[in-house]
Amino acid sequence: MEAYREAIVNSIIHFDYFLGDTIAIEKLKSSIVINNKGELLFPESDFGKRSEARNRLLVDLLARTDFMEKAGTGVKRVSDACTENGNKVEFRFTDAFWITLYSNKNVTVKVTDKVTNKVTDKVTDNQSLILQYIIEREDISTRDLAEMVGISQRKVKENIAKLKVLGILKRIGPPKGGHWQVLEN
Repeated sequence: MEAYREAIVNSIIHFDYFLGDTIAIEKLKSSIVINNKGELLFPESDFGKRSEARNRLLVDLLARTDFMEKAGTGVKRVSDACTENGNKVEFRFTDAFWITLYSNKNVTVKVTDKVTNKVTDKVTDNQSLILQYIIEREDISTRDLAEMVGISQRKVKENIAKLKVLGILKRIGPPKGGHWQVLEN
């Protein structure tokens, strides 16, 4: 709970409100994904060591509540809480900031349950992520997959085509309104 709270507060403070978008929180079967528009204000190599809030008024306001402790400690607090609880946490950066908090159940077991070890050896890391997200939400779009995996839609489509050729993935129904199915071998 501490990691979720801290990640949400972090999103509110660092969100770029001038972009006119929203903070997105998506609960999947085995993870929670929080994303907010706004690039890092410093080099990625300084992530976790440095903090620059876009919204100083919100920092001041939230610092006076129980929702936020010391400014600049959010990433460490999220990481520490996840480590303590046995969760995996992933931070990604594009034109937005992504935090994925995985449940402490092993998600990759679901993929290997569906796919034999022989085929798993042929699956790339991106393809494995695509399979995991499809298992969590069969009707996921290539646009959502691209954002969540951190690759272009074209690359998602190429990976899906390879997974179909390997006999791991099948499309059920039409492109719009259908869904994906991970096949057991």
